Amino acid sequence: MKKQKAKSQACPSPAGDPQGRDVKALQSEVVRLQAELKHEQMRAAAYDEMINVAESKFKISIRKKVGAKR
Repeated sequence: MKKQKAKSQACPSPAGDPQGRDVKALQSEVVRLQAELKHEQMRAAAYDEMINVAESKFKISIRKKVGAKR
């Protein structure tokens, strides 16, 4: 059997190439989604801290208890 050489996927494409534009669009989408993820993680951390403060200040349990009642 003959071994085939693997084609390089990282070859640069010309500026007018539609595939090059697709790659750039996908890269910008990845950057946008990463920024959105970071924002949502910060928001979740802020809500978590807000619950911690409320629980300690008002001395009540806000979070749902772990485990289901039977």
